[in-house]
Amino acid sequence: MFNLAEILTLLIGCLLALVFIDGIRRALRIRRSKLKVDLINPSSEESLDFEEEWQGYEDKEESEILSSADDHHEEDIDIAPAVNLNIIHLHDESDSVFSESSLSQALVFYNYRFEEKGIFTILDSDNAPSFTILNGKNPGFFSESIKSNDIALVLDPQNLTNPIESFELFVEVSQSIQETFQCQILDEDRNFMTKQMIEHMKNQFHEYQRQFLASAS
Repeated sequence: MFNLAEILTLLIGCLLALVFIDGIRRALRIRRSKLKVDLINPSSEESLDFEEEWQGYEDKEESEILSSADDHHEEDIDIAPAVNLNIIHLHDESDSVFSESSLSQALVFYNYRFEEKGIFTILDSDNAPSFTILNGKNPGFFSESIKSNDIALVLDPQNLTNPIESFELFVEVSQSIQETFQCQILDEDRNFMTKQMIEHMKNQFHEYQRQFLASAS
């Protein structure tokens, strides 16, 4: 049996051992933290103006796009789907069938105007703009000498006088042109468009209009 003095000696020894172990653990933790901090040298970091850097990138990108448009007049145009644009492409594999003249004949039963900038604007029953028809190839417009095998119908749902009428007209005209020229009807990524995809686009358009009108009110 241990006497009281021996028991106290053992307890004090255990306490000292625990204090020693805890001290070692703290020292190791502090050392690891110091190593992590040393990996980052604040003096080597340069002060960056991210707004200027991004602006420079945008300017460079814009200049490259303009240069590319000048050098490659027959390349496809990527109609950037800005906020909620509805886009349908019509493409003919065999020939450049689309021109100012041929499209004017195909649109004879619709209310439209051919703009000075070389694009078609389709009008609704109130003579308000519904959507536009662009040359899907560079330079993006039509003239007497410019033909194309790709056109893009672009509908912007914002600020339409008759949004539902405009969308229905948008789909009707695209299908009418497809039947007239026997060409392919494609989505904004130039994938084959099905009736289900058109129905999905219609549902998205109605939902966007609902949200837009709700926010406006």
